Amino acid sequence: MERLQTSCAICGRSSTYKCSACKNVYYCSKQHQKKDWKRHAESCRTFKIAEDSTLGRHYIATRNIKVGEIVLKDELPLIAGPMVNCVPLCLGCYTVLDKSIAVPCARCGWPLCQNCKLHGLECDFTCSHRDSKVSITKFGYPHPSYQCINVIRALSLKCTDPESYKKLLSLESHYDKIKDKRNFIFEEASNIIRFIKRFFKVDDIEDKEITQIIGILQVNGHEVPLTDPPYVAVYELASLLEHNCRANCSKSFTDQGGLIIYAATPIAKGDHISICYTDALWGTVNRRHHLLETKFFECICKRCDDPTEFGTMFNAIKCNQINCSDFILPETFLDQRQRDYKCSTCKSIVSYEEVDKMLEKIGIHLSSMKKNDIMACKEFLHSYADILHPLHFYNIDVIIVVCQLIGQQDGGLPAVKTNLLIEKVEICRKLVPLLKHLVPAENRIRGMILFELHTALAELSKRYAEVDVVVSLLEESKMYLIDSWLLLQYEPKLLPEGQIAFCGRKNLEDLNNLLERFNRNKE
Repeated sequence: MERLQTSCAICGRSSTYKCSACKNVYYCSKQHQKKDWKRHAESCRTFKIAEDSTLGRHYIATRNIKVGEIVLKDELPLIAGPMVNCVPLCLGCYTVLDKSIAVPCARCGWPLCQNCKLHGLECDFTCSHRDSKVSITKFGYPHPSYQCINVIRALSLKCTDPESYKKLLSLESHYDKIKDKRNFIFEEASNIIRFIKRFFKVDDIEDKEITQIIGILQVNGHEVPLTDPPYVAVYELASLLEHNCRANCSKSFTDQGGLIIYAATPIAKGDHISICYTDALWGTVNRRHHLLETKFFECICKRCDDPTEFGTMFNAIKCNQINCSDFILPETFLDQRQRDYKCSTCKSIVSYEEVDKMLEKIGIHLSSMKKNDIMACKEFLHSYADILHPLHFYNIDVIIVVCQLIGQQDGGLPAVKTNLLIEKVEICRKLVPLLKHLVPAENRIRGMILFELHTALAELSKRYAEVDVVVSLLEESKMYLIDSWLLLQYEPKLLPEGQIAFCGRKNLEDLNNLLERFNRNKE
């Protein structure tokens, strides 16, 4: 608790402490804080719910929040299940199945892996609403039967956990927008409704209720990467977080499937609390299109409103005029009518259609490019050096891959030539400030790049004889290692990022010992 002079919530006396979590309630002693905890725990949060006509319900900080501080935590999801259009998989652990390992559930028939005996709410639902067991015989391809799993798990909550079902239905579904037949979600919802009513005996459930559930899953679902393939989950508290393409909060998952939201930038009292709903490293057009199609809103955040993306030129194209070295961008990306690209120096104009066609061609090249090939990546960067801005989102996508590939060959970093190792260091040093400036909440990728930089500098230090140079490189390596750990500290050990955070502790100990030995030798 922090010292402050005010009234104790229990006895009203002058207080010397306040709650260190929410900093809104005061106590004269630790005993009185402990006595009040059961009551206060329900409201001890760093945020409050606000509402307006544009955003709907959202969170606002009730006090200043420091970087790295946990804002909220959902211990378990309201509902979780397989991704849409998945191949047959175990409904207990989401392991992909084939004929050799698939074992039908003795009660309902849904196939499980050999290690799972129980699965989700669909088991009782299937037994209650079908005259025969489910039979899955074809594996390895997306199976239409799995499209209903999350919906019937949600419907099952109505009887098994009415309170959770009520919380689920209170979340935004955008039902009115889904009813618009021009939206692909409407077609998906219609197919699922027809399937459920054909596959199960559920004549007492209205189409609207099923459509609402589908919308809630679509709008509020988080892809959880704890399994391969990942699954989707809806969380109660996190579902009221608003979107921002330059969010101030990051999210991580616990090994048990919970969700942690923590501050990625300093958040002042009164600020909106946000996460990013889409891929933050996509270009503006792609981000806004994805959000409109899957979350049913047009993003107008400050990042989308700035064609230069805070001066990074993340979407910029090289001006095609011979004597001009500037880059072109539209005046805005927010218009319903796409604007032409214009050079601020020579005022030349290139039509949006021409730029879109060019970017589509480059995107096809990128998607078809040979994977895990440094030379193919470098050829891509060279091919479009006279077309794309150096920090264009396509280039950054490839540069991140190059950074991670250097050192993955046989022999690891010790086998990498010094000039290539220096190149890796230089790439990392350029990426880190860019990512911090443009997407400060993308902690996973920035934490991984920082760890790559740490390991490259540590390896580089072994190739110099001058003690001062070695110590300088090791000190820099240590600094980036600490930064990496701070960004990845909440990542689960099930994921590579969590394993790196765990490994980072050992690396830090080794670095400290090595630096201490150098310092002793100096003395």
